[in-house]
Amino acid sequence: MKPLKSLLISLSIILLSKSLVAQQQAFSTKFIKEYDSISSVAPREKLYLQLDRTVFTPQDTLWFKAYLVDGKTHAFSKISGLIYFEMLDVKGNPIQTICLPTAMGITWGGFALKPELYKDNQYTFRAYTNWAKNFGDNYIFKQNIQIVDYIEPEPLPDEINVTKTKTKTFNSKNQNPKEIDVQFLPEGGKLIAEIHQKIAFKAVNYNGLGIKVKGNIIDSKGNTITPFESNDKGMGYFSMFAEPNESYSAKFDSPEPVKNINLPSSKSSGTSIQLNNSYHLDSLAVHINLKVQPQEVYLIGQSRGNICFIARLNAGVKSKTIKIAKSLFPTGVAQILLVDINKKPLNERSFFIYRNNELQIQPVSSSNIYTFRDSVSINLNVQNKDKKPVEGSFSIAVTDDNQIKKDSENWNNIISHMLLNSDLKGEIESPGYYIQNFNEQKHNDLEALMLTQAWVNYNWDLTKKPIFEPEKDFTISGKVTNITNKAIDKAQILLLSTRKPLSIASTTTNANGEFLFKDFAPMDSASYVIQAKNSKGKVGTLNIEVNDFKRAPFLPTPAKKNHLDNPSSEVAIDSLIATKKQENDIAFKSGISLREVKITGKKIVKDSKNLNGAGNADVVLNEEDLERVSKKTLYDLIKENVKGFREATKGFKTPRIHYFAINEESLNLIIDGINVDFFFNPIDPGNGREHLNFLKSYMDLYKAEDIKGIEVMISNKNTNNYINEYTDPFTASNSAFVEVTTKAGYGPHFKTADNMFKYKPPTYGDNKIFYSPKYNINNKSNPKPDFRTTIYWNPNLMTDANGEGNISFFSADKKGTYTVSIEGTDFNGNFGFKTMTLNIGEKK
Repeated sequence: MKPLKSLLISLSIILLSKSLVAQQQAFSTKFIKEYDSISSVAPREKLYLQLDRTVFTPQDTLWFKAYLVDGKTHAFSKISGLIYFEMLDVKGNPIQTICLPTAMGITWGGFALKPELYKDNQYTFRAYTNWAKNFGDNYIFKQNIQIVDYIEPEPLPDEINVTKTKTKTFNSKNQNPKEIDVQFLPEGGKLIAEIHQKIAFKAVNYNGLGIKVKGNIIDSKGNTITPFESNDKGMGYFSMFAEPNESYSAKFDSPEPVKNINLPSSKSSGTSIQLNNSYHLDSLAVHINLKVQPQEVYLIGQSRGNICFIARLNAGVKSKTIKIAKSLFPTGVAQILLVDINKKPLNERSFFIYRNNELQIQPVSSSNIYTFRDSVSINLNVQNKDKKPVEGSFSIAVTDDNQIKKDSENWNNIISHMLLNSDLKGEIESPGYYIQNFNEQKHNDLEALMLTQAWVNYNWDLTKKPIFEPEKDFTISGKVTNITNKAIDKAQILLLSTRKPLSIASTTTNANGEFLFKDFAPMDSASYVIQAKNSKGKVGTLNIEVNDFKRAPFLPTPAKKNHLDNPSSEVAIDSLIATKKQENDIAFKSGISLREVKITGKKIVKDSKNLNGAGNADVVLNEEDLERVSKKTLYDLIKENVKGFREATKGFKTPRIHYFAINEESLNLIIDGINVDFFFNPIDPGNGREHLNFLKSYMDLYKAEDIKGIEVMISNKNTNNYINEYTDPFTASNSAFVEVTTKAGYGPHFKTADNMFKYKPPTYGDNKIFYSPKYNINNKSNPKPDFRTTIYWNPNLMTDANGEGNISFFSADKKGTYTVSIEGTDFNGNFGFKTMTLNIGEKK
């Protein structure tokens, strides 16, 4: 019987083991399936832009190339086919917006920085897809841009005897330069008592830049527990064993003065993940501590939304160490997640895997040194990690180091952005440092970065439907309803362009009243009229709603890093200004005009009905002003640009009369020479807001894109003619007038008649091409100075089957060095970045 009993026990164990394995496999399969479903329901894209530079003067052009890739594979994105590019001022108001189509995830263009649009200030250049707006600000590419003007404005009469010094100050707050902020972050989020645990820390100075610190961790009795010291970027970590009911603080040795900072309080229960990611080993050691109620948990390894590893820990396990091969993970940021049986995260730990698989770009120039206006030739050879030639698309910027100071070792590039920035929260100081010339020190610095700034960005509620749809190409869509808001099936829709080249298209609505126009060529500054008729071709009373572009929310990026707070960059900006002034002076002496210095005069509004003559007003907004804010309403424009505009009340009886005023003057609204009060028909004497609401309806009706100009008359000299024309001169002495000139010119009527809608889509760009001069024996001695800042820009150099490509250009008139920046992709998930230096001077 004993052998039989033993056999039965063994069989039971085997069956139980198989059952447990089957349960684990079932959970793993279900978890992976659900995790993968996130990629199908809410796939991510990553977007990177190479710019020729980030500091400009007015009348320059900002050149860019965009790389849009799939978040999981890093191959070109098949989700979106359109990218929006915007330049915003410090308040987030758009100055310029264009929308460009992509081919295999790439596109390129330029923004002409017109002096009338851009002043000496900071701006934000950003880019995103419509789909990216579902996932927050981290999926929007942003770059701080600095514009500096080298032409000083003419002094006002009372400033002639005042000497002014132009000082560039980039910090808006008068903060204490000795103030330091230090945060301590236990590995896994909580400091758990009675276990050895890593504590990361990050120290930043008053302007948000990392600063080196060191000191000791002490307990409540002043005993030293362990020393700590950060790297140059203010980040580091140490290990310690926290005793129960004990408190700890950091005592700093440097810099002085820094007050003691308390560490987070230790917890008696919780979970912790301790990860050993040794530079010298090919596997991770993950140690799990579970000071919680016994429960079954799972350990998940993921990267870019891909499940790379999964393991089950039985209920009752208090601690366990698991080794995981690094080869299971791709290059980049990855996470170890501890989840319960309901897939609720209990803990997480991020780390970085480096596989050394970036593209190897080898540029070779035709000479070691070049003279002025000399022909420069550069040959490229690109290989993958296996030394095989690579066909790909690359962008190349060549800039003059005299005018633009590029920190090629530290600035953000396509590799650091795709592998690092796009998966971390917050701004990363010197992101390029971590990837280039990778070694053990950079590996350790990345560990500190992962412990302080890493985050999981693939969490998504599967019941949550994305709001914004991916856009494959240019479309115009909308919906047709009747006066009861019922969708109209089979309505006949006509689309007519109002600008050259003229085009016409038609379609019908579906059962939900929806219509769609597609497969038409994009046009710069396009404008359309959409007309709707019912299924019988009758006009009726139909309403057209067009799915208009909605701009992504603006979250300002602190302008504090790299060129904006770097003393050496400050010198470069001063050198840029000095170079532009020198170029202007030389040209002026030679009788050549490089940049027209405009004498500021009154603004003119075309077709204005201004009784004083066009432009004779206290406040004038012309078409150029309105182009920057095309989607703002007339109400917003008045509110933001007319000082003293407000809602006021008058009278002592109830109800008091509410009205719009400018300072103490009541506002009168004139549209195309017609006073809108002519159409006011009061029907509710008890409503003190009736007239105000009437005016507000017109102010909300018109958008900047419908208006040619706005002229505001406040002073007596500008209001006299209006008082005599539109009011009783004896009772209307306290009146201000707003004259609006519309593009339609029809007066205070609705923008479009019933069944019609005027639609202006985003600007689609104008195929700007970088101009690079070509010198020969006939024009090499041209007296016009050549002090180009961007010497050369090529957004799409394609390497052939041998991995080879070449470029050529001519040098300018400044002795010194050029920085050549080369970035690109093979379209298969691999990226490359390389810089080289060219010397410009006399040949020896």
